[in-house]
Amino acid sequence: MSIDKNIIDAYTKRYKKFGATPRGSFWVSKKRQYKRFEIILKEIRKIANSSHRIKLADIGCGYGAMADYLISINEINNYNYQGLDISPILIEQCNKRFSHPNISFSLGKNPNNLCMFTIMSGTYNLSMTRDVLEWEEYFFKCLSECWKFTSDAMIFNLQVSNQQRVSDNNIYFAEPSRVIDRCVSYFGPTRTVKSEDLPEDITFTVVNSNHLNSA
Repeated sequence: MSIDKNIIDAYTKRYKKFGATPRGSFWVSKKRQYKRFEIILKEIRKIANSSHRIKLADIGCGYGAMADYLISINEINNYNYQGLDISPILIEQCNKRFSHPNISFSLGKNPNNLCMFTIMSGTYNLSMTRDVLEWEEYFFKCLSECWKFTSDAMIFNLQVSNQQRVSDNNIYFAEPSRVIDRCVSYFGPTRTVKSEDLPEDITFTVVNSNHLNSA
């Protein structure tokens, strides 16, 4: 069975059990979920030209939690938000839940047109294989496809550890320096953000060198 098929099956089953809640996407809590979103938006604000509406692609959007967050902090009008997920049931439910003109949802693993920012919050934390190298190859392939459609920056978060591993409950822990080195090699300048509220998290921001040159 392919990794994509395993992802679809796992998240569809989880959503059917817990619905449009953090637990429905394997999140621990709404507080942790929203803290990750807050960090991502701070990174976007550092880079974005505030005079333009920001075109944002949310990869692995699940039940639309990031869209909920943008609405809750009254910032949705600053964005053209596109949520993407490979689970048909999640995209179907998102399209039923949201009717805002700045919000859309599509089936897929990467944007279908150029976006200023592509983000992935928790998208690669649940591994569908116990082979850590296989999982790293999978998510870097996904990042590479997203990078093709990213004009400004790609931002994602991972659970981290001193050595990369997949835990007994299938949580992927990255070794930060390995991820940074690979991102720099494949994509471009990469910085990280840590928060005391999320001690096992790191947010990685990969900035498109074309954007830096035009800034």
